[in-house]
Amino acid sequence: QSTVTAADNKTTIKITNFGDEAAYNVQLNLEANSQKTASSIKKQLGVQESFEWNVPLAFKPKNPGKYPIILTVNYEDANSYPFSAISVSALDYELATISDIAAKISNVGLSDKETLELTLKNTAETTKDLNIRLIVSKELTAEKDKVNIRLPGKTEVTLNFEIEKFSALPGSSYVVFAVVEYDENGNHYTSTANGAVKIVEKNNIFTNQSLLIGLLVILIIIFIYFQFKKKK
Repeated sequence: QSTVTAADNKTTIKITNFGDEAAYNVQLNLEANSQKTASSIKKQLGVQESFEWNVPLAFKPKNPGKYPIILTVNYEDANSYPFSAISVSALDYELATISDIAAKISNVGLSDKETLELTLKNTAETTKDLNIRLIVSKELTAEKDKVNIRLPGKTEVTLNFEIEKFSALPGSSYVVFAVVEYDENGNHYTSTANGAVKIVEKNNIFTNQSLLIGLLVILIIIFIYFQFKKKK
């Protein structure tokens, strides 16, 4: 779990390990207003232990308003297998704004490749020029993660993003985020949505076909046997 707080042009990030095993070689990576920075590496983060990072951000965007902050936590398990976890929050710069765009992401099961649906609704009367970004963990790959669209007032649209498994393990679940931004009347607006991707085992179509063929052969043999008995 992670928390992000900001004051006096500084951002404080605190993560806590609520799992049942220690995490190793933990590093935090923060992205805000196209600026990226990384923390030092913590060799081990025990169960219920926290790691706090004070980040001096020169956060001075062009327009006042709400901006996304993207946090990626990279770590390893006891076998040195790498993992990552992402979270998205938002900060108000000089002015608190509320977006007119509502967003939702469908949850999917992923074995190899899958389509992720992002639905957007413009609740305002005016058209919005939207900058959309899909954010996924390193264990997943998004074929196209940035889209720009114009969404008229009082309309909805569903966008499809093709995602595929990279190094994700079966049984794992990953949170994916969509960040939707636009500018209007000199102010900046941000809305976010999140969904879950569950990694599942790939069905073996050849095994299923072999099973069906085997059953069919058995049925044919039984049918021939009874036909032969009737003739006797």
